[in-house]
Amino acid sequence: MFKHILVATDCTALGDRAITMALRLAADARVTALHVARDYGMADFAAASFQAGRDLHDLRERLSQAAQRRIQQVIERFGESARRIEARVAIGDRPYEEIIATADRLACDLIVMATHGRGAVESALLGSQTLKVLSLARQPVLVVR
Repeated sequence: MFKHILVATDCTALGDRAITMALRLAADARVTALHVARDYGMADFAAASFQAGRDLHDLRERLSQAAQRRIQQVIERFGESARRIEARVAIGDRPYEEIIATADRLACDLIVMATHGRGAVESALLGSQTLKVLSLARQPVLVVR
């Protein structure tokens, strides 16, 4: 049914549930797990430093390496199924943009992601990344709780 599934993960137990669901749906499809590491305004921080360009590059590189280690640890928890998962990392302030851009770039035909099962007030504030992906993605989006 699907050819390529993108599963967005925050490397938590809830993110693991999204990966599990993606693997169940995959059959013969490719599965790419994406972890978006937020840079929280590193460009502003680096701009204040003497070697802004060099410092920003070093900070982004360290952030990327740490994120890559995290997602690899997550994937390893899936044992034999881990061989079916390609790990990717993106760095950015807006995870929803990275998720959508990656899904488009890789020609994914489904996005799977988790949302935290909280109350109505908290969901309105904390589920913003999921809501933005649901609203803006061209692909169908499956939300796991």
